[in-house]
Amino acid sequence: MLLTRLRARQPGTPIHRILWWQGYHFITFVWFVACYRFRAYGVRNIPDTGPVLLLANHQSYLDPIVVGLGGSKRQFRPLARKTLWDSALYRALVIPFDAIPVDQDSGAGDLKAMKACIEKLKQGHAVLVFPEGGRTEDGHVHDFQPGVMLLIKRAKPKVVPVALEGSFDAWPKGRKLPKLTGTIGCVYGDPVDPDELLAMGNDAALTHLRDTVASLREQLAVKLRR
Repeated sequence: MLLTRLRARQPGTPIHRILWWQGYHFITFVWFVACYRFRAYGVRNIPDTGPVLLLANHQSYLDPIVVGLGGSKRQFRPLARKTLWDSALYRALVIPFDAIPVDQDSGAGDLKAMKACIEKLKQGHAVLVFPEGGRTEDGHVHDFQPGVMLLIKRAKPKVVPVALEGSFDAWPKGRKLPKLTGTIGCVYGDPVDPDELLAMGNDAALTHLRDTVASLREQLAVKLRR
């Protein structure tokens, strides 16, 4: 029964990789609770089974860890910029996640990454995407890129908006290493049916998702100050 539940976290993935992910989760959870007073809300909003697309705002290199800390029941594959693999520190942070690299300077490379995401979603996996396309420079949530709608149209996953707060203060863009202390949290919003988003049209759906994440982030910021 335990192995069945573990395998459900990443369908078709070798059990040793699933256990590796869980071990990494334990280590980083201790780190974030001790140093960043980590808190997570809305974990029950993540579907237990089926394809799930997690859409989160992007504040720092710490973000894949932050999303994974609260949502460990669905081990995901994050989409990440290919050039980040040039950083030994970043490689150490994302290797357990088995990230999908995307070449933002090549249309062919980008299409290859999209196909990889669609394939994983159709296999029943969870995939994490930062639809702003890069880390924020001011901490705010910016416009979402249209590639997200291709994933929703082709794979029909449940879409879970995710808001992060505090990781920008802990490790802003331009800083070489993260601060040792701070306050970081995340919140998982209500899952959205893909057909509902597709019925809106691409532009309206992207605006809706972006506004939802921005609103969740503002609410989270208030909770973290308490």
